[in-house]
Amino acid sequence: MRCAAFDLAYCTNVHPGEGLSALHGVLGTHVAAVKARVAPKGKFGTGLRLGSAAARALVADPGAARELAARLTADDLYVFTVNGFPHGDFAAPVVKETVYRPSWLDAERLRYTLDLARALAALPGPATRSLSTVGGCFRPDGDDAAAHARMAEHLRAAAVGLARIADDTGVSVRLCLEPEPGTTLERTADALDFFKQSLGLRDGRFAGAEAEAVGAHLGLCYDCCHQAVLFEDAVTSLDALLDAGLPIGKVQVSSALHLARPADAEARAALLAFGEPRYFHQTAADVGAAQPLFALDLGLVPQGDHPEAARWNAARAWRTHFHVPIWWPGSGHLGTTRADWVAVVQRLKSRMKSGLSSCSHLEIETYTWDVIPAADRAHLAEGDLHACVAAEFAALQAVIEAET
Repeated sequence: MRCAAFDLAYCTNVHPGEGLSALHGVLGTHVAAVKARVAPKGKFGTGLRLGSAAARALVADPGAARELAARLTADDLYVFTVNGFPHGDFAAPVVKETVYRPSWLDAERLRYTLDLARALAALPGPATRSLSTVGGCFRPDGDDAAAHARMAEHLRAAAVGLARIADDTGVSVRLCLEPEPGTTLERTADALDFFKQSLGLRDGRFAGAEAEAVGAHLGLCYDCCHQAVLFEDAVTSLDALLDAGLPIGKVQVSSALHLARPADAEARAALLAFGEPRYFHQTAADVGAAQPLFALDLGLVPQGDHPEAARWNAARAWRTHFHVPIWWPGSGHLGTTRADWVAVVQRLKSRMKSGLSSCSHLEIETYTWDVIPAADRAHLAEGDLHACVAAEFAALQAVIEAET
C-alpha cells in the first residue's frame, strides 16, 4: 500500500509454508485477513517470501507465473519487494546458520536470486522493485580477501543478469544485501568497506567493467533490528551509507529486544527465556567500548561462573536479534529498539524531501511470532497474528504521517 512517498508491506516470512501451493494458501488466508484490516478497498503491497522451490517453479512454468499474477491482481495485491534471504524452509525446526547458505560464495545463490528476479518481474507491481538477500556470507564460512573477491564476482554477475531482466521486461530489480551480525556485512563500516573495496564504489559511483549494471542493480537493505543489535546509532548509520553513495533500495522496519539492566538476575532471566532452537538470536552488550561484547546466540551469552559473565552483567545494556512487533514497547524487564526504526523512517522522510534519498520501499519484518514465549505472545494483540500485523501498519503509518 502507499503512504505518502512510501510503498509499505509486511514480509510473508511470518507465515510458514514452502512451494507455490503454500504461497497461494498464504495469500488467500493470512494476507487476505491482514488486507481486510489495513486496506480493505485499496491496493495492498505484499512483501513475498519465495524460497528456491517456488522461484524455480515460477520460472520453469510460465503458466504458474500467470496464475499467480492473476491471483494477485484479482485480490488487489501488488508486489514491490521480495525477501530472497532464506533459500530453503524458513520455518524448519532448526534454521540457525543454514539461513545464510548457500551464500554469495556459492553459484547456487546467484541462480536462485536471478530466478527470484525473473519471477518478481512477472508479477503485478511498479517498474522499480527490490530483492533483499544475505549480506555476503556467514563469517565463519569465509572472511578473507579471497572470499570477498568470490562474493563480489557473483554479485557483479547478478547485477549483469538483473540488467538483462530489466531490458527484457521493463522491470528494474535492485538486489539489496542485508547486513546482519555474524555476516560479512555486519556493521555500517563493513558494508561501506565491502562496497568500496570489493565492488568499486568511489565517490558515490561504481568503477569497473560492470559499473553501470552494479550501480543500477546492487544496493543495501537496511534492517533496523540488525543495526540496532550492535548499538549503532540509527541516524548516523543511515547518513553514512547514503552520503557515501551506497544505494539503499529497501528498509526493513523491525525491532530488537533491549535489556536495560543486565546486572539484575531476574531481568537477565526474562531475556534468556527468549532463547529457542530455530533461529540465531545474536546478542551484544554495551560496555562503553567501540566494539560491544558479542555472542552469536542468546544461549551462548556467558553465565554463572564463566570468566566473562561478570563483564557481561556489568554492561550498560544488552540487545538481542529477535524481531518483535514494531509497535510493542516491551513489558516488565524487557524493552525494544522501537526508537531506532522510528528514527530511520523519520530520517528517510527528511532526506527524501531534500532529494538526498530515493528509498521508498518499507517492509515490516516481524517473523518470530511463533517463537516468542507463550506468556509474552498472549499479551500481543490478544494473541492474534493478523491483529498484530495490522497494529504494525498503524504504527508505521503514524510515524510517516506525523509532522516532523
